Amino acid sequence: MSTLYLHAVGLDGHVWDDVTAALADHDALVPDLPGHGAEPALPGPVTLAALVDHLAALVDAHGDGPVDVVGLSLGSMLAQQLAVHRPDRVRSLVLACGGMATDPEVSRGRAATTREEGMAPTVPTTLRRWFSPEALATPDHPGVAYARRRLLTDDPRVVAECWDAMASHDLREALGGIHAPTTVVAASGDASVPPAAMRAVAERVPDARYVEIAGPHIVVLENAAAFARVLEEHRSRVGARVGSGRHGS
Repeated sequence: MSTLYLHAVGLDGHVWDDVTAALADHDALVPDLPGHGAEPALPGPVTLAALVDHLAALVDAHGDGPVDVVGLSLGSMLAQQLAVHRPDRVRSLVLACGGMATDPEVSRGRAATTREEGMAPTVPTTLRRWFSPEALATPDHPGVAYARRRLLTDDPRVVAECWDAMASHDLREALGGIHAPTTVVAASGDASVPPAAMRAVAERVPDARYVEIAGPHIVVLENAAAFARVLEEHRSRVGARVGSGRHGS
């Protein structure tokens, strides 16, 4: 059974490198989202529905579905959307640092700023949201260096369209319909999606377990080892349920 890893806006599949290496996860699906990294942009507007269609097609092309979906930030939102709208593609979920709804005004504001100013002026603020002060103060911190480099090469049009798409993310009334075994991960120092927001997700998904680990919003770039342990525990839990014939609570 394969694992599909979904990254945050502005990054690419390499954000998962330390996690997949720790797990020796050689068969994982670690795509760049459309318009990110090496993946071409969508032919039409970026919407949550279009991204879900893209991911469902990716799972189908891989031919090993349903898959365990691990999402971070925007990736968590897309994992939720996939589980709600294409539940047959999802065996289980790990939802990290991306809640069940966004503040539309904040998302649209970031879209507008990105369109008006481009990427470079937005990078310092983004890094402060994503990383701990200690990481930002560390010369040549590999996670910070990677994120800065990735953001500076992004297409501002794509990033702005992603922010606009995120403005429509609201699954507060739909999470109760997710029956896949789910682990909800909060980062204790997350300034963007605080632990209370992720705990609220866990309270709405019927078969969810809540875990909090140390780190900032892009927690896998500062605490990949702890995140990998959470994934190992999640896989053991899912494997036990599948082995016993239990697929939900």
